[in-house]
Amino acid sequence: MELDTQLNASDRSTRETISENFQKIQAAYNDFQNQIDAVSDRLDKLDAEKATHDDVEELRGEMYQIRDNWNDRASHIALGTDIETTKAVVEQILQEKGLI
Repeated sequence: MELDTQLNASDRSTRETISENFQKIQAAYNDFQNQIDAVSDRLDKLDAEKATHDDVEELRGEMYQIRDNWNDRASHIALGTDIETTKAVVEQILQEKGLI
């Protein structure tokens, strides 16, 4: 952006030159502001994706915990150390067979 710096207060074209300079400055400012807005929008989007990513990671951790709990419980049932569940399963089977 080149501004006309040859201004003469007694020149009739000075007003026009100042106006043209101002328009150039305004156009450059608008371009700069558009770039700032674009970067800001991108940062907002990245921040939103990060929050989503953090939420996914949190849910993934909960999923792993649930899976581990079920694996532990299944192991206890298979080993016969989860008496309550084993008893409930045996009773259900006996009811289905009509034995109780």
